[in-house]
Amino acid sequence: MTEKIIFTPTEEDLRAAYGLHLKQMGGKRLGYLLLFGLSIGLAMAAYDGFENLPTALGLIVGMTIWAGIVALAITILIPIWWVPRLSRKIYKQQKDLRLETTSWWDDDKLYSGNEQGHANLTFADMVKWRADDKIVLLYRSDHMFNFLPARIFKDEVHRNGLIRRLQDAGVPGEEQSR
Repeated sequence: MTEKIIFTPTEEDLRAAYGLHLKQMGGKRLGYLLLFGLSIGLAMAAYDGFENLPTALGLIVGMTIWAGIVALAITILIPIWWVPRLSRKIYKQQKDLRLETTSWWDDDKLYSGNEQGHANLTFADMVKWRADDKIVLLYRSDHMFNFLPARIFKDEVHRNGLIRRLQDAGVPGEEQSR
């Protein structure tokens, strides 16, 4: 058993959690939007009958570029504008995010609790994990996660001990560049 960690999550912790969570969708989002632009371009060229090859190629390339520009704008705006607003709103709404929390783990489970409740999360039941220099995300589904701020760990060895437990349980994960 690891020693208990006592901390109070901050709005900045929540912002880091959502920021890391949404980073994973960046590449997928770009791919889907480019595919969408290509599809629209193909549909427009097909509607035109593909009679003029340069015009058809212009429509296809133009719509794909347009979709790429939209994807780039979204990718830039989400972390700069949307994540801080979302984090601020949720932090104000969800009281348990402002409560002192106690967490610890053993070989099989992560234990966490505050005055509103307790959770025992089995590592093997988690679907994935992600971490960077600010936060560790423990996913219970693709879009539901618990987070532990990196600042609460005694040192890198302590943090890596948790990640090793996840890996030992077969939970896939990734460490973002530091």
